[in-house]
Amino acid sequence: MIRRALARARFKRDHRWTGAHVSDYLDDELRPDERRRLEEHVHWCPECRHLLETMRRTVAGLMGLRTAPETSVAPGVIDRIRREG
Repeated sequence: MIRRALARARFKRDHRWTGAHVSDYLDDELRPDERRRLEEHVHWCPECRHLLETMRRTVAGLMGLRTAPETSVAPGVIDRIRREG
């Protein structure tokens, strides 16, 4: 009984801690013991697993924006002026 109560208390503590450190985890800014703590909690907690996956997709999407080609209307406008001029 006490063991279960302690396990629940630790789970709740790790749940709060994980939510606050997901970004650090994705940025590879956690110490190895902290990474293990987060990974272990995510293994057992569907809510935190969902948070981690959502954050991964969000970061990947944002990183994709960085590599998108820049579009400019200037070359088209210049070509049109040359053709019409």
